[in-house]
Amino acid sequence: MSKFENQVFFTTLRITIPSSDGKSSSIGTGFLFNMPLRQEGMVGHFLVSNKHVFGDPHRTIILNFHKLKNGVDEPDLGQVLPIVIQNFSEHYYSHPDDKIDLACINVSAFAGPSHGVYSKHLHCEFTEEIDLTKLLPGTEVSFVGYPDNRFDTAHNLPILRKGYLATLPSVDFNGLKQVLIDAQVFPGSSGSPVFVVVAGKYRLLGVVTQTMIKNAELTTMPVEYSLGVKQTIGLGIVLKTELVMQLLQVAKDGLSNRVDSSTATQP
Repeated sequence: MSKFENQVFFTTLRITIPSSDGKSSSIGTGFLFNMPLRQEGMVGHFLVSNKHVFGDPHRTIILNFHKLKNGVDEPDLGQVLPIVIQNFSEHYYSHPDDKIDLACINVSAFAGPSHGVYSKHLHCEFTEEIDLTKLLPGTEVSFVGYPDNRFDTAHNLPILRKGYLATLPSVDFNGLKQVLIDAQVFPGSSGSPVFVVVAGKYRLLGVVTQTMIKNAELTTMPVEYSLGVKQTIGLGIVLKTELVMQLLQVAKDGLSNRVDSSTATQP
C-alpha cells in the first residue's frame, strides 16, 4: 500500500443510484478528497463526481465502500460495506456554475474508520505542480472507475485504464475548461479521476465527464427497418482540475460555516 498505483484503487468508489421504482439502478464513479477546513486541525472528507451521476440530492444513494479488517488498517477485500443515504441534500455541494458537471458529498459523518470503512483519499498535493503548458499531446494518462459497471466483483475493486492526451492541455477544448483524452471511456466511467505523471509524481489532471459517441444505423434483414446504434469512438472529455478545486473550495467554505454554526450554538 506504499505505492500510489495500489492506493488509488481505494480512493475510488462505485456509486449506485436506485431508480424510483426500485427495479433498476444507474452507476457511476466518485473519488475521495481530503480538504482542510478553516478550523485548525479539522478536515473535510468529500466524495467528488459529476452532477449527472449524483442526480437529485433528495433521492437515495448507495456508496459502496470497503470494509475495514478487524484490528488492522487494511481492507477486508471482498467485504462490501454499502452506505445507504436516503437524502443527501444536506451533505451535497455543487459547482457554482450550473453548466459545470461537478459536485461532491461530505462523507465525513458516515464514512470513516469509526464506521468500519477502509479508504484512501487524495489531497491538495495531487493538484500541485501542473504546468499545462509543459504537458504535450500524446502524454499518457490513467483513470480509475467502473466502465459499463465492470469491476472486480470478488474484491469490490475498480478498473484502471490508460489513454493519451488528445488535445493541447493548455488550450481549453471547445472554449471550455476541459481537455480531450484518447481513451476508451464508457458510461460508468463518469466521475473517474484522471492522472498524469509530472516530474515523477502522479497529479490530478481532471475528472471524466463524457464520452464521445457516433450514431450509426443498423438495418435488419430481410425487412427494411432501421435502428439507431450508438458507438463510442475512443475519446473522452475531462474537466480540468481547476474546476475541481473551485468545487472543493465551495464545499470547504460550506462545511466550515456549518462547523462554526454548530460550535456557536453549543452551551
